[in-house]
Parts: sequence; structure tokens; C-alpha cells
Amino acid sequence: MGQQWSGFEIATDTREAAVVVTAAGEVDMVTAARLRQALDEAQHAAGLPTVLDLSRIEFFDSSGLEVLVDVHHRARLRVVASAAVRRPLGVTGLDRVLHVYDDLDAALAG
Repeated sequence: MGQQWSGFEIATDTREAAVVVTAAGEVDMVTAARLRQALDEAQHAAGLPTVLDLSRIEFFDSSGLEVLVDVHHRARLRVVASAAVRRPLGVTGLDRVLHVYDDLDAALAG
């Protein structure tokens, strides 16, 4: 992957239809800032839709939810969600607000 911090990795890949930001590991109050930075850079870089691939996330707390809500308010964000991400999205009702997909191919087609 791209950049790595303790328990967290993030990478960005520009494709024909979207910029894909892929994260793995844990999103918490320490790593959420890195996630926000990568999403901000992706949105400004290519002028393409942004797909956030969280399929390899094992832990996702309220700091991550805050990032998703903030980014969603500024641009349409497509999210590929692991079970660890789907749980808090479902509890908060964000799964009905965000564009959530089961896999990257579906999100890219979205």
C-alpha cells in the first residue's frame, strides 16, 4: 500500500472513472486525520468522484464517522465497507445517507 502508520495504511490510486482511496487497519482518533487528508487530496487532485475502500478496516470509531460525514457534505463519496465499518454506519443511520457498496467494482460502477 502507500503510507503506513502503526496499525493503519492508506494509498490513493487514480483510475479512469474515480480516485480510489484505500485504507487498511484501524481508523480511530489518531488515524482519522490521515484519512481526512487523503480524501481531501483525492477530491482536489483529479476532479473525479472519490471511492473510499474500507474493505480492509478492522476497527472504525466515531472519528472515522465524522470524517465520512464531513467529506459527504462536500462531495459525493462512495464507500466500500467492511463489517467493522458497516456496524457503526448502521447504528447511526449513515448507511442510509452515504453511498455504501459491498465491493470496489460496484462502487466504481456506482
